[in-house]
Amino acid sequence: MHFLDKVMELNSVLMALGFGSITVVGKGIYNQVKKSKYKTEQRFKNLEFANVALLHDKIYQQCSFFIGQGWVSVDDLENLEYLWRGYHNLGGNGTGEILYNKVKDLPNKKMEG
Repeated sequence: MHFLDKVMELNSVLMALGFGSITVVGKGIYNQVKKSKYKTEQRFKNLEFANVALLHDKIYQQCSFFIGQGWVSVDDLENLEYLWRGYHNLGGNGTGEILYNKVKDLPNKKMEG
């Protein structure tokens, strides 16, 4: 019986080590996934910010042109609305909104050609 007790004790130690190893590996995988998720979320926020900046720039350029021109075509106004909708839905506002509303108030003319 003494020999069998030693085998059982050794088996218990090996099982504990095996379970501990699984726990350590599992925790390591969890930490890597958590870190990767955080990096992905940060990257997504940066891309979203960059998109808002690009849309703002394009809206600003187009609005400045149309305001200086004194009129806007229906097609150009529709195109500007697509840009505005994306910009607004991503949280952009401020000067972009002010300029967009000024262009919406401009007279509409048909494009020649």
